[in-house]
Amino acid sequence: MEIIDDSGECEREVRKGIEKFGYATEHNASYFLTFKEPYEKNVFLKDSSGCGVFGVYSENARQFFMVSEALAPREKQVEVLMDAVDTCFSRLGARKFYTQQDEALKAKTLSAFRGSAYRALRPMFVFYWPVFDMAGWDGDKMEGGQWKKLRNVKNSFYKSHVVKVVDSVTVDKNALRSIVEEWIAYQRTLRLTARKDRLYAQQYFNIIDSGFRDVTMAKTLIVDGVPSTITAGWEIPRSGGAYYSAVGVCNYRFDDLGEAANIDDLCRLKSVGYSFVDFGGSLANVLRFKLKFKPSFVYVTHTYAFVRK
Repeated sequence: MEIIDDSGECEREVRKGIEKFGYATEHNASYFLTFKEPYEKNVFLKDSSGCGVFGVYSENARQFFMVSEALAPREKQVEVLMDAVDTCFSRLGARKFYTQQDEALKAKTLSAFRGSAYRALRPMFVFYWPVFDMAGWDGDKMEGGQWKKLRNVKNSFYKSHVVKVVDSVTVDKNALRSIVEEWIAYQRTLRLTARKDRLYAQQYFNIIDSGFRDVTMAKTLIVDGVPSTITAGWEIPRSGGAYYSAVGVCNYRFDDLGEAANIDDLCRLKSVGYSFVDFGGSLANVLRFKLKFKPSFVYVTHTYAFVRK
């Protein structure tokens, strides 16, 4: 595989790959570019057919973190991944190769790697991804007993505060960064891992600094004059109108702020005609919060690494 790590060429090749093969939630070029920490570099590993794997590589740690699934037809996912793993170990000098896969793809991958020069480690994270089928989701109406609790929360919030919803791109970037900083501080009180906190913080700062490039919708709730939330995402390539909610943060200054922001987001997404909304991967404690909004189903992904045997 060709190793492309020049920033400009890497972006161009990833964009071409997404246009040709993209289908997954995180098949978004700007998202890929924001994933990088200051000490890492963006890398696209491309084969002769244009298929490939994109991710970030840390030369100091000698670790490659694959972003999303391979840019390849679904039936070639495992084949392209195996080529990328071999390229990382043999030519980049990697000691670990991290990937995130749903349970079905992981099973196929582990089966294919049996007998290879590599072994899989135990998952570092297990993420839960709620998905809303908007044709059947009735949270915009909130009728009936099943919505009573959340309906009361929403009504109480809007009665207690002056709320304005604006495009996040119109909000001062420093104010948006402050929302992320307060969100990260609160996340640490939940004892999430330091690596995960740091990664998300830098990535969200990068998305803000980019001006929400390649984002379909970005909204901020201004509560009593204070910018307090960021929700943002994009349409999933080749999905027939499905949306990926990639960013959902709030400053936790006001009770029930998270509920208000997410209900507002889902109602807007339904009103513009999205067929499905993927609410993003999270750990089990955050999943419990997301289940309040009554998703249609939840799928699971595992983040794990390959090392040499």
